[in-house]
Amino acid sequence: IRDEIRLMPVLPFHLPEPESEALRHLCQQIRMAPGESWSSAQAAGIVGMSERTLNRHFQQQTGLSYGEWVRRARLLEALVRLAQGQPVLRVALDLGYGSHSAFTAMFRRVM
Repeated sequence: IRDEIRLMPVLPFHLPEPESEALRHLCQQIRMAPGESWSSAQAAGIVGMSERTLNRHFQQQTGLSYGEWVRRARLLEALVRLAQGQPVLRVALDLGYGSHSAFTAMFRRVM
């Protein structure tokens, strides 16, 4: 994975911030604990809205679905940790992936 990152001329990732205070606070919590499950049901409960409303607001305010936003947040955190030299397996497990291969598969899908 590190070799693939090194070969990329530009990392094409941007993590847009939502406008709403409640969603920004949720995003901050996700970035502080990216390895948690962060299901849409859990997130909706935190911000006090239905899952459907959460997803609609995320799409409107960020251009991403809630699930895609969480995946990108994890991926960006993974890139930082890998660039710091942390072992791939440690990064994978810390970010909630069950194995090195699950993390690598996600990484290749996105890249």
